[in-house]
Amino acid sequence: MSYNNLYGKGQGQNRGGSYAGGGSQEFIKKIQEARNLSGITVEEVAREDGIAESAAKAFGKNLKTTQLRKFFDQAKSIEAGLKEDGWESVSADFAMLRPILAYAKGRRLIPDDFYLFISSCMAKVLAPDNDMEMTKKNYIRFIQILESVVAYHKYHYGE
Repeated sequence: MSYNNLYGKGQGQNRGGSYAGGGSQEFIKKIQEARNLSGITVEEVAREDGIAESAAKAFGKNLKTTQLRKFFDQAKSIEAGLKEDGWESVSADFAMLRPILAYAKGRRLIPDDFYLFISSCMAKVLAPDNDMEMTKKNYIRFIQILESVVAYHKYHYGE
């Protein structure tokens, strides 16, 4: 079954970047293949045509700034609690990011590749063999990835 048949014509199409839909993007593969998010360097995330810029280009105008900022703001508020009180105090809030993401996908407010990208990052934050310290480091890298995607998305598609 083709990507467009599975998700509906027009969903996940690229507008303004060199990446095509279907989840085959290298930036998603890089996340999925990493043992932990913290093992991905800031350089790999933030450099020109790195993970964040590639993601922002792939999401293109299919990802509205309001949806990106809404998700990012919720993730940042979790980060504040993490730094102040530790993982145990924010683990439920982190778990609630998934239904928020699923709701946006179900309403077609976000492209399918954004859903896959964020889901892949979230899975790496909570990799089964992680201790609390590794989970915290992974979450910090998750925030850095999101910050970079927000910045590059604004750069390429800001109004």
